[in-house]
Amino acid sequence: MPQLFRRFSSKKSSDIQIVSHSKGKSQGKRENRQRADSDSSENGLDSFKEIKCPCCGTLLQFPSDVKRLKCAVCQVTTVVPMKGDSRVSSSGKSNITISFSELQTIVDKCCAKRAKMKAATKEELCAIYDPVAAYLNEGFHDIDILNNSFKTSHRRQLIDYYELMNFYQLVMELPTRNPFYRMLCASNDLLKNPPYTGGDVRWILIIWANPSIKRSLVGQKKNGYDAPKILAVAYELTKRCIGYLANIESQAQYGKLMKHLKYISLNEFQSQVELLNIYITFQFSRILYRDLKASVNPHKRTLVDNSPLVQPSPTGSELLSNEDKNDSLNLKHGKPAVVQDFKFKPYEYELDWHIRCAAKLMQTMNKVNDKRYTITKTTNLSSLEFYNVMLDFIDYRQDFENWRTDNKKSSKETPVTLTDFPGMPMRRFTLCSYPFLLSLGVKISIMEHEVRRIMEYEAENAFLTSLDKGKAVSVYFKIRVRRSNITNDSLRSIENHQRDLMKSLRVEFVNEPGVDAGGLRKEWFLLLTRSLFNPLNGLFSYVEESRLSWFAIIPIRSGSQDGCPDHSQLYYLFGIVIGLAIFNSTILDLEFPRAFYKKLCGELLNFDDYMQLYPETGQNLIKMLDYNKEDFTDVFALTFEATYEDRSKELLGHKPCIVSVELCRNGRYRKVTQENKYEFVQLWQDFFMNKSVEAQFKQFASGFRQVFVLCESIRLFNHEELARLICGNREKNCFEFQMLRSVTRYVGGFNDKSRVVVWFWEILQGWDFRLQRKLLQFATGSDRVPPGGMSTLPFKISRLGSKDSDKLPLAHTCFNEVCLWEYSSKEKLEQKLWWAVTQSEGYGFK
Repeated sequence: MPQLFRRFSSKKSSDIQIVSHSKGKSQGKRENRQRADSDSSENGLDSFKEIKCPCCGTLLQFPSDVKRLKCAVCQVTTVVPMKGDSRVSSSGKSNITISFSELQTIVDKCCAKRAKMKAATKEELCAIYDPVAAYLNEGFHDIDILNNSFKTSHRRQLIDYYELMNFYQLVMELPTRNPFYRMLCASNDLLKNPPYTGGDVRWILIIWANPSIKRSLVGQKKNGYDAPKILAVAYELTKRCIGYLANIESQAQYGKLMKHLKYISLNEFQSQVELLNIYITFQFSRILYRDLKASVNPHKRTLVDNSPLVQPSPTGSELLSNEDKNDSLNLKHGKPAVVQDFKFKPYEYELDWHIRCAAKLMQTMNKVNDKRYTITKTTNLSSLEFYNVMLDFIDYRQDFENWRTDNKKSSKETPVTLTDFPGMPMRRFTLCSYPFLLSLGVKISIMEHEVRRIMEYEAENAFLTSLDKGKAVSVYFKIRVRRSNITNDSLRSIENHQRDLMKSLRVEFVNEPGVDAGGLRKEWFLLLTRSLFNPLNGLFSYVEESRLSWFAIIPIRSGSQDGCPDHSQLYYLFGIVIGLAIFNSTILDLEFPRAFYKKLCGELLNFDDYMQLYPETGQNLIKMLDYNKEDFTDVFALTFEATYEDRSKELLGHKPCIVSVELCRNGRYRKVTQENKYEFVQLWQDFFMNKSVEAQFKQFASGFRQVFVLCESIRLFNHEELARLICGNREKNCFEFQMLRSVTRYVGGFNDKSRVVVWFWEILQGWDFRLQRKLLQFATGSDRVPPGGMSTLPFKISRLGSKDSDKLPLAHTCFNEVCLWEYSSKEKLEQKLWWAVTQSEGYGFK
């Protein structure tokens, strides 16, 4: 069915209209999908069907009598499934397989024939090894043959990777590249023209494991397999395998893919994540290359040239071969052609099916990563492994606004529609929908952008309200507290100003001078968190075996006593405090386990989280699981019960008592055996990490979410990032002071080459880690590094006078500033600085 592409001068992708020509009464009429479905017969569209391209995910519309159609986006031919089609083998080769042993036999025969010849030309070598090429061509031209090959007896694995890698390696060691090239071409033909849709996913995974796929993106040179024609076909395999794997619609096959990724080795899983990230980087490099080219020839640039829907996709070899040309593109009259602060605009990538599919497949990888663990072994990757640094250069503000707007409209993603009705609303592709790809720095920038917008809105709204009602309304969220009663005063201020939580925070201590420019706020957070962690409040318990804090199973105070709030109010207050700290970019000194942040992000806990909080108990449970002798029940003598120490009445003079809780119905009568020991461990973990602290955490979470009721960007962070956002980076060995020095500002006559400044940095580098932490605490009010690293800390060194002095250095924690006198010697500076950082606490006022 022919299509007409309408071109506009605007650069926005939403201005590209794709119109299908069909024989109907209301040809080209703008309709929503819902009306098109309900009024199809009235509009003359009842003879049309829709199908999703199995490779790029584009929704195609076609006449009902069409049996095969070709996608204009990815060039893949799709077979339309008919009613009653069971999608069984279409080739009649369901019993034929290819294997390493068969290939070895054929190769040996060819090598024997080759050994009889003294010398052979290129053409003769191709002829000698033509049986190998024919064997590979037949095997990789048929889905059924591939699906029946390289099977394994291991129930958790889909493919025998050991045999498959040996198979590929044998082909690549042949004295001619022709069989390997024929195998690539056959694989590409199969991906472009599959005989039927659906079916097993194994054949795609076998092609995806081809070693040349990664080389097509990174340009590795090995044994001549970096030839342009090989790299070109390998790149075609790469993009189509990613497309097929990303757009699996069958729940059964998607489950197979998830299981496959869950149980492959950690190295193989990491390699696939890296490959997808390289592929995404490659696609954005193509966009950058187009922009570089357009900056040299701006009059030749058109919207169509920049549209991934209509532009032919260059192969890996084509782009890699242009490296020399890039040098001429990067220079124009001796100056770089790239505009400073370059950003990838959403319209440049939101319709690119390569990027969409790669991000979607990476989402599957990220889901699997959370499940790649067992009780005794962890085989998952850190969230850092999923970051793509190329995405640091996207226009994150516009991408976030698109994501936020679409979230308000619908939570269901709509696929790109090639032959859809013009003007039909479509959910945009945004990278914020795949936050695991974005680095922590980008996410922090997004949050700062949104928080600043919210604070400006609240301040403007307060100003307009004051004009409307004729009375003063503060543009800040002001908290006025007494140091001696900081908990109650803070709770009262928050309760009285629930609507002001999203305003910029300002703190005032009663009967104390000073204007809050950030320092008083830091001190308020510090003092309040210390108060809430006071054992007298009993909100949290200190776990000695891990030196971490956790919610108290039974809080000491269950109701208001002597004018003090009860534990539910205090948990709510603590949740608000954590939220306000994030909202106002303040780092807190907290020691919580990973489970704390995972629960806050709504992520499921596993045994590793229990092990981090209770390492000794966890090791004992693992020993129990490893014990496989018949006398298990007699040795351990356990029932389905958990015990803990109740300290809720300790302040009344009573001794702590041991409390037993049934983990399941009639748990005290149910013995732990070899058959149910894993169930016992699961219930034990669930009790201490979830059920026993359910009410406490619920109150805390309600307070935390109260702050972020209008802030969508908090959803972008996972538990690792949230921990760094709240507590910063607590370095274990040393600080990167060279990085801090590179971003330091100097005031009052100092510069980086000033004598006192040079001494200061030399002294700092020579101090041990304990003194370095104290210096950071002295200057900034916290010994934690910001989540974005030292380079994001706005540090300043100012000059107090031009003459020597016996006074100590000063610090303004509001501005992360150290003030130094013009000391006469390095030894004197070190002595004064040591006294300042080790013997000072609090704030002084001149």
